[in-house]
Amino acid sequence: MRAGQRILLLGGGHARPPLLKRLSALSGRGHAVTLLAPAPQIWAEAVPAVLSGRIDPATARLDAGDLARTAGASFIDDDVLGLDLKAGLVHRHEGEPVGFDILSLAPDAGTRPLPGTAGHARCFATRPLSRLLELRAALEARFEQHPGRVVALTIAGGGVEAVGLAIAIIALAARLGGHVSITILARRRLLTGLPERAGVRLLENLAAHGAILQEMASVKAVEGNEAVLDGGDRVAFDLFLNATGPAGPAWLRTSLLDVDGDGCLRTDEKLRVAGLDHVLAVGQAVRPAGGRHAGWGVLGYNLSALVTDLVPRKAPRHRPPLFVDLDNGEALASWAGRWTLGRTALWALRWAEGRWLL
Repeated sequence: MRAGQRILLLGGGHARPPLLKRLSALSGRGHAVTLLAPAPQIWAEAVPAVLSGRIDPATARLDAGDLARTAGASFIDDDVLGLDLKAGLVHRHEGEPVGFDILSLAPDAGTRPLPGTAGHARCFATRPLSRLLELRAALEARFEQHPGRVVALTIAGGGVEAVGLAIAIIALAARLGGHVSITILARRRLLTGLPERAGVRLLENLAAHGAILQEMASVKAVEGNEAVLDGGDRVAFDLFLNATGPAGPAWLRTSLLDVDGDGCLRTDEKLRVAGLDHVLAVGQAVRPAGGRHAGWGVLGYNLSALVTDLVPRKAPRHRPPLFVDLDNGEALASWAGRWTLGRTALWALRWAEGRWLL
Protein backbone atom coordinates (compact mmCIF):
# COMPACT_ATOMS: atom_id res chain seq x y z
CA MET A 1 0.00 0.00 0.00
CA ARG A 2 1.19 3.50 -0.84
CA ALA A 3 1.30 5.66 2.26
CA GLY A 4 -0.05 9.17 2.74
CA GLN A 5 -1.79 9.71 -0.61
CA ARG A 6 -3.82 12.86 -1.26
CA ILE A 7 -7.06 11.59 -2.82
CA LEU A 8 -9.16 14.39 -4.32
CA LEU A 9 -12.78 13.76 -5.30
CA LEU A 10 -13.89 16.40 -7.77
CA GLY A 11 -17.61 16.90 -8.29
CA GLY A 12 -20.79 16.53 -6.26
CA GLY A 13 -21.62 13.11 -7.68
CA HIS A 14 -19.12 11.72 -5.15
CA ALA A 15 -21.50 12.74 -2.34
CA ARG A 16 -22.98 9.23 -2.29
CA PRO A 17 -23.06 7.51 1.10
CA PRO A 18 -22.07 4.05 -0.22
CA LEU A 19 -19.04 5.48 -2.03
CA LEU A 20 -17.98 7.75 0.83
CA LYS A 21 -18.40 4.89 3.29
CA ARG A 22 -15.99 2.76 1.26
CA LEU A 23 -13.46 5.58 0.93
CA SER A 24 -13.67 6.40 4.64
CA ALA A 25 -11.59 3.28 5.21
CA LEU A 26 -8.76 4.96 3.29
CA SER A 27 -8.92 8.00 5.60
CA GLY A 28 -8.38 5.66 8.52
CA ARG A 29 -5.22 4.25 6.91
CA GLY A 30 -3.34 7.52 6.65
CA HIS A 31 -4.64 8.80 3.32
CA ALA A 32 -6.16 12.29 3.00
CA VAL A 33 -9.55 12.12 1.23
CA THR A 34 -11.01 15.48 0.14
CA LEU A 35 -14.26 16.25 -1.68
CA LEU A 36 -14.33 19.47 -3.73
CA ALA A 37 -17.82 20.42 -4.88
CA PRO A 38 -20.54 23.01 -4.28
CA ALA A 39 -22.18 22.11 -0.98
CA PRO A 40 -25.80 22.20 -2.24
CA GLN A 41 -26.48 19.03 -4.24
CA ILE A 42 -29.52 17.27 -5.64
CA TRP A 43 -30.16 13.57 -5.06
CA ALA A 44 -30.56 12.50 -8.69
CA GLU A 45 -32.45 9.31 -7.89
CA ALA A 46 -35.13 11.34 -6.09
CA VAL A 47 -35.90 13.72 -8.96
CA PRO A 48 -38.61 11.59 -10.66
CA ALA A 49 -40.34 11.14 -7.29
CA VAL A 50 -40.15 14.89 -6.69
CA LEU A 51 -41.56 15.69 -10.13
CA SER A 52 -44.44 13.27 -9.60
CA GLY A 53 -45.32 14.95 -6.29
CA ARG A 54 -44.67 11.76 -4.31
CA ILE A 55 -42.03 13.39 -2.11
CA ASP A 56 -41.29 16.95 -1.07
CA PRO A 57 -38.58 18.81 -3.06
CA ALA A 58 -36.60 19.38 0.14
CA THR A 59 -36.02 15.62 0.31
CA ALA A 60 -33.93 15.80 -2.87
CA ARG A 61 -31.58 18.48 -1.55
CA LEU A 62 -28.37 17.34 0.09
CA ASP A 63 -25.39 18.98 1.74
CA ALA A 64 -22.25 17.43 0.24
CA GLY A 65 -20.15 18.87 3.05
CA ASP A 66 -22.13 17.12 5.76
CA LEU A 67 -21.94 13.80 3.91
CA ALA A 68 -18.19 14.13 3.37
CA ARG A 69 -17.42 15.06 6.96
CA THR A 70 -19.59 12.22 8.27
CA ALA A 71 -17.43 9.85 6.23
CA GLY A 72 -14.21 11.32 7.64
CA ALA A 73 -13.30 13.26 4.48
CA SER A 74 -12.31 16.90 4.21
CA PHE A 75 -14.56 19.21 2.23
CA ILE A 76 -14.03 22.26 0.02
CA ASP A 77 -17.16 24.16 -0.99
CA ASP A 78 -16.22 25.37 -4.47
CA ASP A 79 -16.43 24.59 -8.17
CA VAL A 80 -13.83 23.86 -10.85
CA LEU A 81 -12.16 26.25 -13.28
CA GLY A 82 -9.78 23.76 -14.85
CA LEU A 83 -7.16 21.06 -14.39
CA ASP A 84 -3.40 20.88 -14.76
CA LEU A 85 -2.74 17.14 -14.77
CA LYS A 86 1.00 17.53 -15.27
CA ALA A 87 1.36 19.72 -12.20
CA GLY A 88 -1.22 17.73 -10.23
CA LEU A 89 -3.39 20.79 -9.55
CA VAL A 90 -7.10 21.64 -9.69
CA HIS A 91 -7.90 25.32 -10.26
CA ARG A 92 -11.06 26.52 -8.56
CA HIS A 93 -13.17 29.65 -8.39
CA GLU A 94 -12.25 30.65 -4.84
CA GLY A 95 -8.85 30.25 -3.22
CA GLU A 96 -5.60 28.62 -4.23
CA PRO A 97 -5.33 25.55 -6.51
CA VAL A 98 -5.68 22.18 -4.80
CA GLY A 99 -2.99 19.53 -5.25
CA PHE A 100 -3.55 15.80 -5.48
CA ASP A 101 -1.77 12.48 -5.84
CA ILE A 102 -4.92 10.62 -6.93
CA LEU A 103 -7.80 12.38 -8.66
CA SER A 104 -11.37 11.21 -9.21
CA LEU A 105 -13.51 13.30 -11.56
CA ALA A 106 -17.30 13.39 -11.59
CA PRO A 107 -17.95 16.32 -13.95
CA ASP A 108 -21.33 17.98 -13.53
CA ALA A 109 -23.19 17.33 -16.77
CA GLY A 110 -25.29 19.93 -18.49
CA THR A 111 -27.88 19.38 -21.23
CA ARG A 112 -27.09 19.68 -24.93
CA PRO A 113 -27.85 23.33 -25.70
CA LEU A 114 -30.75 24.36 -27.88
CA PRO A 115 -30.71 27.83 -29.44
CA GLY A 116 -33.21 30.20 -27.87
CA THR A 117 -33.56 28.37 -24.55
CA ALA A 118 -30.80 30.08 -22.53
CA GLY A 119 -32.34 32.59 -20.15
CA HIS A 120 -35.85 31.84 -21.40
CA ALA A 121 -38.25 32.03 -18.45
CA ARG A 122 -40.41 29.20 -19.77
CA CYS A 123 -37.60 26.86 -20.80
CA PHE A 124 -36.09 24.24 -18.51
CA ALA A 125 -33.54 21.45 -18.88
CA THR A 126 -32.80 18.08 -17.31
CA ARG A 127 -29.41 19.32 -16.06
CA PRO A 128 -28.40 20.81 -13.76
CA LEU A 129 -30.93 18.87 -11.70
CA SER A 130 -32.03 22.03 -9.90
CA ARG A 131 -33.75 23.06 -13.15
CA LEU A 132 -36.13 20.11 -12.82
CA LEU A 133 -37.10 21.25 -9.33
CA GLU A 134 -37.75 24.69 -10.82
CA LEU A 135 -39.93 23.08 -13.49
CA ARG A 136 -42.06 21.48 -10.78
CA ALA A 137 -42.42 24.87 -9.09
CA ALA A 138 -43.47 26.46 -12.41
CA LEU A 139 -46.09 23.75 -12.97
CA GLU A 140 -47.44 24.13 -9.44
CA ALA A 141 -47.72 27.89 -9.89
CA ARG A 142 -49.71 27.51 -13.11
CA PHE A 143 -52.01 24.88 -11.63
CA GLU A 144 -52.74 27.22 -8.72
CA GLN A 145 -53.06 30.47 -10.66
CA HIS A 146 -55.14 29.07 -13.51
CA PRO A 147 -57.24 26.18 -12.13
CA GLY A 148 -58.93 24.23 -14.87
CA ARG A 149 -56.59 25.50 -17.57
CA VAL A 150 -54.47 22.96 -19.43
CA VAL A 151 -50.72 23.63 -19.31
CA ALA A 152 -49.05 22.77 -22.63
CA LEU A 153 -45.64 21.20 -21.94
CA THR A 154 -43.34 20.38 -24.84
CA ILE A 155 -40.42 18.01 -24.26
CA ALA A 156 -37.51 17.79 -26.71
CA GLY A 157 -35.93 14.32 -26.50
CA GLY A 158 -37.06 10.78 -27.05
CA GLY A 159 -35.04 8.77 -24.54
CA VAL A 160 -36.07 6.97 -21.36
CA GLU A 161 -35.33 10.06 -19.30
CA ALA A 162 -37.70 12.24 -21.34
CA VAL A 163 -40.50 9.65 -21.23
CA GLY A 164 -40.01 8.94 -17.51
CA LEU A 165 -40.17 12.63 -16.67
CA ALA A 166 -43.32 13.02 -18.77
CA ILE A 167 -44.99 10.20 -16.80
CA ALA A 168 -43.92 11.84 -13.53
CA ILE A 169 -45.35 15.22 -14.58
CA ILE A 170 -48.68 13.63 -15.51
CA ALA A 171 -48.75 12.13 -12.00
CA LEU A 172 -47.97 15.55 -10.47
CA ALA A 173 -50.92 17.12 -12.29
CA ALA A 174 -53.21 14.35 -11.06
CA ARG A 175 -52.06 14.81 -7.44
CA LEU A 176 -52.51 18.57 -7.51
CA GLY A 177 -55.75 18.65 -9.48
CA GLY A 178 -54.03 20.31 -12.42
CA HIS A 179 -54.20 19.60 -16.13
CA VAL A 180 -51.22 19.13 -18.45
CA SER A 181 -50.96 18.34 -22.14
CA ILE A 182 -47.59 16.87 -23.08
CA THR A 183 -45.97 16.79 -26.52
CA ILE A 184 -42.76 14.80 -26.92
CA LEU A 185 -40.60 15.65 -29.93
CA ALA A 186 -38.00 12.97 -30.66
CA ARG A 187 -35.12 13.47 -33.06
CA ARG A 188 -35.28 9.83 -34.12
CA ARG A 189 -37.31 6.90 -32.82
CA LEU A 190 -38.63 6.93 -29.29
CA LEU A 191 -37.08 4.78 -26.55
CA THR A 192 -34.39 3.06 -28.61
CA GLY A 193 -32.52 2.35 -25.38
CA LEU A 194 -35.18 -0.10 -24.17
CA PRO A 195 -36.29 -3.52 -25.40
CA GLU A 196 -39.01 -2.88 -27.99
CA ARG A 197 -41.91 -4.36 -26.02
CA ALA A 198 -40.92 -2.45 -22.89
CA GLY A 199 -40.84 0.78 -24.88
CA VAL A 200 -44.26 0.06 -26.32
CA ARG A 201 -45.71 -0.36 -22.82
CA LEU A 202 -44.35 3.01 -21.71
CA LEU A 203 -45.61 4.75 -24.83
CA GLU A 204 -49.02 3.16 -24.37
CA ASN A 205 -49.09 4.58 -20.86
CA LEU A 206 -48.35 8.06 -22.18
CA ALA A 207 -50.84 7.81 -25.02
CA ALA A 208 -53.55 6.76 -22.57
CA HIS A 209 -53.03 10.12 -20.85
CA GLY A 210 -53.35 12.05 -24.11
CA ALA A 211 -49.67 12.71 -24.75
CA ILE A 212 -48.70 13.57 -28.32
CA LEU A 213 -45.67 11.58 -29.45
CA GLN A 214 -43.74 12.66 -32.57
CA GLU A 215 -40.77 10.78 -33.96
CA MET A 216 -38.32 12.25 -36.50
CA ALA A 217 -39.21 15.67 -35.12
CA SER A 218 -35.92 17.30 -34.22
CA VAL A 219 -36.13 20.66 -32.44
CA LYS A 220 -33.85 23.17 -34.15
CA ALA A 221 -34.46 26.12 -31.86
CA VAL A 222 -36.94 27.89 -29.63
CA GLU A 223 -38.40 31.19 -30.80
CA GLY A 224 -40.72 32.99 -28.44
CA ASN A 225 -43.07 30.34 -27.06
CA GLU A 226 -42.68 27.97 -29.98
CA ALA A 227 -40.37 25.04 -30.67
CA VAL A 228 -39.11 25.23 -34.25
CA LEU A 229 -38.53 21.89 -35.95
CA ASP A 230 -35.93 21.14 -38.60
CA GLY A 231 -38.63 21.00 -41.26
CA GLY A 232 -39.98 24.42 -40.30
CA ASP A 233 -43.05 23.31 -38.35
CA ARG A 234 -43.72 25.05 -35.05
CA VAL A 235 -45.13 23.69 -31.79
CA ALA A 236 -46.50 26.22 -29.30
CA PHE A 237 -45.97 25.67 -25.59
CA ASP A 238 -46.56 27.13 -22.16
CA LEU A 239 -43.47 25.40 -20.76
CA PHE A 240 -40.58 23.67 -22.52
CA LEU A 241 -38.20 20.96 -21.29
CA ASN A 242 -34.91 20.19 -23.03
CA ALA A 243 -34.24 16.48 -22.45
CA THR A 244 -31.93 15.90 -25.42
CA GLY A 245 -29.11 14.30 -23.44
CA PRO A 246 -26.04 15.18 -21.37
CA ALA A 247 -23.18 17.49 -22.31
CA GLY A 248 -19.88 17.94 -20.50
CA PRO A 249 -18.86 21.16 -18.75
CA ALA A 250 -16.66 23.61 -20.66
CA TRP A 251 -13.67 23.17 -18.33
CA LEU A 252 -13.10 19.62 -19.60
CA ARG A 253 -12.39 20.96 -23.08
CA THR A 254 -10.41 24.01 -21.93
CA SER A 255 -8.26 21.70 -19.78
CA LEU A 256 -7.30 19.95 -23.05
CA LEU A 257 -8.79 16.63 -21.99
CA ASP A 258 -10.06 14.11 -24.52
CA VAL A 259 -13.78 14.76 -25.02
CA ASP A 260 -16.41 13.65 -27.54
CA GLY A 261 -18.72 15.81 -29.63
CA ASP A 262 -20.92 16.58 -26.61
CA GLY A 263 -17.92 17.60 -24.52
CA CYS A 264 -18.13 14.42 -22.43
CA LEU A 265 -14.86 13.01 -21.11
CA ARG A 266 -13.40 9.88 -22.67
CA THR A 267 -11.68 7.27 -20.49
CA ASP A 268 -10.29 3.78 -20.98
CA GLU A 269 -12.14 0.64 -19.87
CA LYS A 270 -10.87 1.04 -16.29
CA LEU A 271 -12.12 4.65 -16.08
CA ARG A 272 -8.61 6.10 -16.39
CA VAL A 273 -8.26 9.54 -17.96
CA ALA A 274 -5.63 10.23 -20.61
CA GLY A 275 -3.93 6.92 -19.91
CA LEU A 276 -2.97 8.05 -16.39
CA ASP A 277 -3.20 5.44 -13.64
CA HIS A 278 -3.86 8.04 -10.94
CA VAL A 279 -6.75 9.94 -12.62
CA LEU A 280 -10.19 8.29 -12.83
CA ALA A 281 -13.55 9.61 -13.96
CA VAL A 282 -17.20 8.62 -13.60
CA GLY A 283 -20.69 10.02 -14.10
CA GLN A 284 -23.09 11.16 -16.81
CA ALA A 285 -20.47 13.33 -18.52
CA VAL A 286 -18.01 10.42 -18.89
CA ARG A 287 -17.73 7.98 -21.82
CA PRO A 288 -15.58 4.88 -21.11
CA ALA A 289 -14.02 3.03 -24.06
CA GLY A 290 -15.85 0.07 -25.54
CA GLY A 291 -19.29 1.42 -24.72
CA ARG A 292 -18.88 0.50 -21.05
CA HIS A 293 -20.76 2.20 -18.25
CA ALA A 294 -18.99 4.57 -15.88
CA GLY A 295 -20.34 2.94 -12.73
CA TRP A 296 -19.82 4.18 -9.19
CA GLY A 297 -19.09 0.74 -7.77
CA VAL A 298 -16.12 0.23 -10.07
CA LEU A 299 -14.88 3.73 -9.27
CA GLY A 300 -14.81 2.99 -5.53
CA TYR A 301 -13.02 -0.29 -6.10
CA ASN A 302 -10.44 1.19 -8.48
CA LEU A 303 -9.71 4.12 -6.18
CA SER A 304 -9.01 1.65 -3.40
CA ALA A 305 -6.89 -0.42 -5.79
CA LEU A 306 -4.60 2.56 -6.39
CA VAL A 307 -3.39 2.48 -2.78
CA THR A 308 -3.53 -1.28 -2.19
CA ASP A 309 -2.46 -4.44 -3.95
CA LEU A 310 -5.83 -4.87 -5.68
CA VAL A 311 -6.01 -5.16 -9.47
CA PRO A 312 -8.20 -2.44 -11.06
CA ARG A 313 -11.40 -3.67 -12.71
CA LYS A 314 -12.93 -2.79 -16.04
CA ALA A 315 -16.16 -0.83 -16.05
CA PRO A 316 -19.27 -2.98 -16.58
CA ARG A 317 -20.74 -3.51 -20.02
CA HIS A 318 -24.31 -3.16 -18.80
CA ARG A 319 -25.81 -0.07 -17.26
CA PRO A 320 -27.38 -0.38 -13.81
CA PRO A 321 -31.05 -1.42 -13.70
CA LEU A 322 -33.35 1.24 -15.08
CA PHE A 323 -36.66 1.97 -13.35
CA VAL A 324 -39.69 4.02 -14.42
CA ASP A 325 -42.41 4.54 -11.81
CA LEU A 326 -45.81 4.53 -13.56
CA ASP A 327 -47.43 5.96 -10.41
CA ASN A 328 -50.28 3.47 -10.61
CA GLY A 329 -48.88 0.86 -8.24
CA GLU A 330 -46.52 -0.50 -10.89
CA ALA A 331 -43.09 0.27 -12.31
CA LEU A 332 -41.06 -0.83 -15.29
CA ALA A 333 -37.62 -2.29 -14.64
CA SER A 334 -35.09 -3.02 -17.37
CA TRP A 335 -31.56 -4.41 -17.27
CA ALA A 336 -29.28 -6.09 -19.81
CA GLY A 337 -32.00 -6.42 -22.41
CA ARG A 338 -34.54 -7.91 -19.99
CA TRP A 339 -37.51 -6.12 -18.53
CA THR A 340 -40.52 -6.55 -16.29
CA LEU A 341 -43.51 -4.39 -15.44
CA GLY A 342 -45.59 -4.68 -12.29
CA ARG A 343 -45.54 -4.51 -8.50
CA THR A 344 -42.31 -6.46 -8.18
CA ALA A 345 -40.50 -3.83 -10.24
CA LEU A 346 -42.02 -1.11 -8.05
CA TRP A 347 -40.80 -2.92 -4.90
CA ALA A 348 -37.29 -3.11 -6.41
CA LEU A 349 -37.40 0.61 -7.22
CA ARG A 350 -38.39 1.52 -3.65
CA TRP A 351 -35.62 -0.74 -2.30
CA ALA A 352 -33.06 0.96 -4.58
CA GLU A 353 -34.19 4.41 -3.44
CA GLY A 354 -33.81 3.45 0.21
CA ARG A 355 -30.44 1.77 -0.33
CA TRP A 356 -28.94 4.93 -1.77
CA LEU A 357 -29.75 6.82 1.40
CA LEU A 358 -28.04 4.29 3.68
